Amino acid sequence: MAQHRFQFTTTPPDRITIEIGGALGDLIAEELTAKAVEVLANQAATRLVLLDIRELTDFTVMARVGLGTCQKLLRRRQIRTAWLVSTPRQHGLATLVAHNAADDGAGVFQTMQQVEAWFASKEGRLEGIIRRAKRLT
Repeated sequence: MAQHRFQFTTTPPDRITIEIGGALGDLIAEELTAKAVEVLANQAATRLVLLDIRELTDFTVMARVGLGTCQKLLRRRQIRTAWLVSTPRQHGLATLVAHNAADDGAGVFQTMQQVEAWFASKEGRLEGIIRRAKRLT
């Protein structure tokens, strides 16, 4: 697999941005989760996490599992999560991870405007899907 990268940026008082790029392999996903645990332990006030995967080019099946572990950690801490994506494959990955983690506080978006609206709202992921579906029918 090609080179990977991830970067954590803290935006006081309550937000962390995690940028993931390149190819995400099994061990790297585990490393990402371990780093998330470390960062969140030092940032007790964190209530919002932006996972920016627009630069993610590839991932293994086990990397999906690793991202799911990270999402479950965020769910347990009741942290509202936004996945920022740019391709259908990234969208599918983020949707699968949020669904498998059973995290109604995790949403998938294509623009920062959508992310900011999500962070400002109290609506759950499933409520939003139902509302948008009703609007289209």
